[in-house]
Amino acid sequence: MKQLFNILRVVIAVLLLAWLLSKVNIKESLSQMKNANPLILLLAVVFFGLLILVSVWRWKIILDARNLRFSFGYLVKVYFACWFFNNILPTSIGGDVIRVIYTIKDNNKTGAFSATFVDRMIGFVGLFLIALIASLFILLTRHQTRFLAFNLFGLIILLSIILMLFSDKAHRFFSGLFRRIKIFRLGDIIDRAYGAVKTYREKKGALLVSLMLSLLLQADLALTWYFTGYAVGARISATYYFLYIPIIGLLTMIPLTIGGLGIRENSFVAFFTTAGLLGKVQATSISLLYLVINFSFALMGGIAFLFLKKNTPEVNLIPASGTASGRQGGQ
Repeated sequence: MKQLFNILRVVIAVLLLAWLLSKVNIKESLSQMKNANPLILLLAVVFFGLLILVSVWRWKIILDARNLRFSFGYLVKVYFACWFFNNILPTSIGGDVIRVIYTIKDNNKTGAFSATFVDRMIGFVGLFLIALIASLFILLTRHQTRFLAFNLFGLIILLSIILMLFSDKAHRFFSGLFRRIKIFRLGDIIDRAYGAVKTYREKKGALLVSLMLSLLLQADLALTWYFTGYAVGARISATYYFLYIPIIGLLTMIPLTIGGLGIRENSFVAFFTTAGLLGKVQATSISLLYLVINFSFALMGGIAFLFLKKNTPEVNLIPASGTASGRQGGQ
């Protein structure tokens, strides 16, 4: 069933890309890509690289808060491997699973899981917050309310979930439900993971710095798209990238394709053309150029994974074979 599901995801991604390309003049789109300003495009690549490094920095802060200390270089290799699994491999082993497996130290599985989970949640907060700021800016400067209510509602819901995860009262309530799950001791595992996540409420400094880095990450991602567009002559305000790119990121987390392939490209074209910001040919060129950049870094992640040691004395890792199951739900 997993193999069939993964094949289906590949088929859906291919069909979505084929559908996108069928709606534009492919030769004209490829011509725009070929004539892209190489220096501006290089700037987009640099910003994409910074995206990886800041992501690792935020993750390391969260890991250090649980005394799971790894070198920055090691975590960069793990994160690159994560990017490879997320964006290229049609597998049920997601990038977050890879991150957990390769940061288990002294058999502290719940610590590794909670660090990755909290890092992911803070990323979501940064995503909604930067989109909300962009929404407010567009409201004040252009008197438009695009996605303002959606971003505000999403942020409120997410913050409510985080507060619940950090609450002793909520934990006691759910613990009663968890204890009823006896199969494979799943209830006990979930309860311990809940407790591990809750300990981060005592790490306010680490959480605050991580949130600031999340905002920096979302800004970096928006600017990566902005310079990709600028390279092919798109002269629109960067504010719209700050608004739409986080929402596109949410859509790519729908596990219908590999790494949001096809969903990301179609969403970008739909948002920017519907708003009258770009033509279809230009929007398609930008989305395909971003796809090339993304895949290039993912391929580097595949190389990093080949040389990533599963057991090293300095980090005391647990072998990955036979341990991972499931996949991540996001970028």
